[in-house]
Amino acid sequence: MKIVNFTPGLGNQIFEYLFVEYLRTRFSNHRIYGYYNAKRLKKHNGLEIHNVFDVVLPPHTVWSDMMAWLCRKLNGVGIKGLKATDAVYSEHAIYFDGWWQDKKYFLDNISKIRFRDFDLDDTNKLLLDDIRQSQSVFIHFRRGDYLAPEHIAQYGGICTVDYYKKGVNIVLEHFGNPKFFVFSNDIEWVKENMYIPNPVYVDNNSGKNSFIDMFLMSNCKGAILANSSFSYWGASLNTNKPFVVYPQKWFNACTPDIFPNLWIGL
Repeated sequence: MKIVNFTPGLGNQIFEYLFVEYLRTRFSNHRIYGYYNAKRLKKHNGLEIHNVFDVVLPPHTVWSDMMAWLCRKLNGVGIKGLKATDAVYSEHAIYFDGWWQDKKYFLDNISKIRFRDFDLDDTNKLLLDDIRQSQSVFIHFRRGDYLAPEHIAQYGGICTVDYYKKGVNIVLEHFGNPKFFVFSNDIEWVKENMYIPNPVYVDNNSGKNSFIDMFLMSNCKGAILANSSFSYWGASLNTNKPFVVYPQKWFNACTPDIFPNLWIGL
């Protein structure tokens, strides 16, 4: 038995689902389950990957949920080996709680992540047409929860104004006439603090429709990422082989091995 914990955030859930696929291959003689803690999944839009992508989530039962809870408790009192994290991986572990941001866990299965068919409203149809017909480059600013005291030490001070200025300049050197599609949870801050040439500010998708931003990102020809799994997958699920700029320091503590060699780290 192997149980994978799913956390809030669509980008995180993609990493976690692909880790499930890795475990299915690595431990073909084991049953793989998901752990969907309702309290933890209240953040963002809850468990949403199966609504956005054509995937089948691992099942869960009363027994598997009980085992996940027990592994968490036993690990908390010092009994090691039952719980695995990104930093500590044991083949004998039962409960896996981490982000699993490493190429070895997802490169072989990334093709299994495909958007479901869904209808776009008129605004998003126009945006998609514009993205496909122009030298479109998305630029993502993640603020909001990243500025909260509990997150600032891990995420703060990385995607600075200077980082975005350098990214814009590199894009301007690569594209003849780029059009920047700006995605952010704080568009007003971007307008007040950043000069972006030829911008289109995308602020019409929120709540359960937030995933449409990732879909629009995945159709652009270039990208300037925030240190966010959301924009990471917006670029990674792109079949156009986009020109991508990303922050070389992903977290203040470490940088995961998730970036293609052709992407440009700043």
